[in-house]
Amino acid sequence: MKEMKIGYLALSKLSWKTPRIEGLARDTAKELAKMEGCKLIAPDGLVTSEKEAQTGAEMLAAAGIDLLVMHFVTFPAGALIPVIAERIQAPIVLLANPEEACAGKMWEQNSFCGANLGAFVMRRLGKQYGYLKVMPAETPAALKKYLAAARCISAMKNCRIGLAGGRVPGFYTSNFDEMKTRAKFGVAVEVADLVEVVDTAEKLTPEQLAEARAVVKRSSCKVNNVPDKELELAAKMFGAFKAMTQKYNIEALAIRCWPEFSDIFGIAPCAVIGMLNDCGIPSSCEGDVPGAVTMAMLKQLAGGGIPLFVDLISYDEKANTGVVWHCGAAPVSLCRKFEETEYRLHFRVDGGDKKGVTNDFSLKPGPITLAKLDQDVDGHFRMLIAKGEAIDTEPFIRGNPLTIRFEAPVKNLIDTIMLKGFEHHYTVIHADVKEELLQYCAWMDIESVMPEVK
Repeated sequence: MKEMKIGYLALSKLSWKTPRIEGLARDTAKELAKMEGCKLIAPDGLVTSEKEAQTGAEMLAAAGIDLLVMHFVTFPAGALIPVIAERIQAPIVLLANPEEACAGKMWEQNSFCGANLGAFVMRRLGKQYGYLKVMPAETPAALKKYLAAARCISAMKNCRIGLAGGRVPGFYTSNFDEMKTRAKFGVAVEVADLVEVVDTAEKLTPEQLAEARAVVKRSSCKVNNVPDKELELAAKMFGAFKAMTQKYNIEALAIRCWPEFSDIFGIAPCAVIGMLNDCGIPSSCEGDVPGAVTMAMLKQLAGGGIPLFVDLISYDEKANTGVVWHCGAAPVSLCRKFEETEYRLHFRVDGGDKKGVTNDFSLKPGPITLAKLDQDVDGHFRMLIAKGEAIDTEPFIRGNPLTIRFEAPVKNLIDTIMLKGFEHHYTVIHADVKEELLQYCAWMDIESVMPEVK
């Protein structure tokens, strides 16, 4: 994850300035400076005039901040707020402090009222903003969802997705508007032919091939009827994709994994897709670019987690569970038990059990967030969001199953998916990033679609 630059401006009226007011600003800045993976950028002292506001905002803008904390240490001169907002392109968090009456029944800060004025100005200026009302020591924890959303916005502006081979036949769900996606998020798509994957695989250096062989060796516990020559092909395929991500500066992949890939290369790419995800390259199956974009988003929102690309294949209303799954392309770091992992021949390719390579195992339990970005009929972007708890799942079918108990009634989730016409592909991450994802969607003007929780 890249270092996040947090800007901080502490606003006050000059005539309200006291040692205690200055101390609140200093304490807040100290707490922000402690945040892991962040760099605090702030002018010295309180901002009390339009000139100070302009100078401070221009300094932060020049530094390329990712998020601004605008602290209403007191109710400020109202003119300071638009002076700052007009010069800052990053999202802004309006910070107020809880307070009580002081000696002489004085309401010393009027902090929240100042933030309220700030919200009015932000809304009218069309700014991305949020608000907090906490004390200095509580600020870093309260800022978490805003920081994650800002990190995602910043990362996606420079994200390059590699589309290898295009989408698979009939999967209209993998279609996307490339230029609208780029205009909205900043995401660029680099298209490569599957022939280039084959060609790159044959030109790997001995060092690249040795590294790839090591990845294949450590990514599964057992080998079930997969010949050594196919494991060698898996190493070459992994090495090729990794080399191509470096060549094209790719951060995520969408791979056309069938129907011709296994004929061109000699194996299906399922297990290799899991290896790529494990190595920090979010990779979707079936040429699903929106899926790869969603995976990249979840990775940023979770602060570096490993996302998973799945189908939802079954649900049980009585148990309030659903089963997500894919055909052996999961990253081994998400396995339930390493001793259960095994390379196998693909159960569908060429009629089944004739050609590898899948990595079969069930997935681990823990908090999860399921999400999928898509474009609705009118072209606007929307995000399906469902929080849940993955429960212990036996490897009861081939591939990579995971049973999830959802926060909302599973019937409501299914109704939402079916009646709103969502895609049949989803992404899952083993983390609770529901609030972070909602904040990201709010700032990016993406419609958040969630099943009703009862």
